[in-house]
Amino acid sequence: MALRIELNGYKPGIAKFLAYKWNGSADIEILIQRNQDSYYLSGLNQWSPEKSWHTLADMTVEHEQLTGLVGEWLVDSLLTQESTARFLVQIRDKQNENYSDRGVINIADGVMTSAALNTVTTMSDTHLEPEVCVDVIPDDEKMDGETLTIYEPEIEEQIIEEPVEPVVEEVVTSVPTSETVTEETLTQPIKQKRKSGLIFGLIIAILLLIVMGIAIWYFLFFQNQQAKDAEPAMLGQCSLSQVGDDDLTFIQKCLQTKPLTPMIIQLINDAKNAKKCNIAQRLYANQSQVNSTIAILYAKEYDEKYYQANSCFEADKETAIYWYETALNNDPDNKDVKARLAELQK
Repeated sequence: MALRIELNGYKPGIAKFLAYKWNGSADIEILIQRNQDSYYLSGLNQWSPEKSWHTLADMTVEHEQLTGLVGEWLVDSLLTQESTARFLVQIRDKQNENYSDRGVINIADGVMTSAALNTVTTMSDTHLEPEVCVDVIPDDEKMDGETLTIYEPEIEEQIIEEPVEPVVEEVVTSVPTSETVTEETLTQPIKQKRKSGLIFGLIIAILLLIVMGIAIWYFLFFQNQQAKDAEPAMLGQCSLSQVGDDDLTFIQKCLQTKPLTPMIIQLINDAKNAKKCNIAQRLYANQSQVNSTIAILYAKEYDEKYYQANSCFEADKETAIYWYETALNNDPDNKDVKARLAELQK
């Protein structure tokens, strides 16, 4: 049964670790694996392909809930990763090595890195008390036996003058009388306006036709031609014949050509058939972060319902859950994934 694991805010660089449905003791150690390259956390901001177990001290278990505090070695290491990164945590009971369980860790919004502590300290140091100004009368200016008289400053009366309304001179424009307005003066401007409006409309229509023609040419012919020209280069970079000593370099060059989803899936299947499991696993892990279709296929590689025996993958319930949950991040309304996830989490 997969655990529900959470990191909740406590202090900068420190978080509260919670694991629900834990049936072991409080004497545990954990293994943290990130999804983009399947590397394991080996130390503060250090990731390695080798497994590295970490002991969590001062943990408690009550009502199947494992709780305790974790420091910046874990908090900073997780929060400084990419926002799309997800982490699979495996917990092992040190008193019973045969018992272990795992789950995807959920990080709450209130969790902060240790760098936030410096920000809070700097803000508190810059808070200054307001200065108080006190007028001091020198002793030599004090008069014995005399009473100091405080004179209030005279306030000059303000004379408010009423605004003077400006005088507006009437401008008389000559308006032609009915006798001076002839039929010629009325019809001539109207005819000129109609002619200029027609000419302007024709110019706009011609410009629109030109723009539409350019758009049609660009989308129907130019882009298609570019896609056809780019396809051979894409196929060459993503062909297994281009694989050298470094699988990662091959994958990076392939992805730089921005291959379409069907091409990536085909490359993964080709890598599986050629038993180049590292390429298949890395492509799956990388593209599952942004592509729900590939994430679902990756989950099915581990799902017993869809599993087909191969040399690269083995059925594993928890891993299937992990990648189904990753798929829901990019496609939260996928009913089929939700239903399958509910079945696996029973």
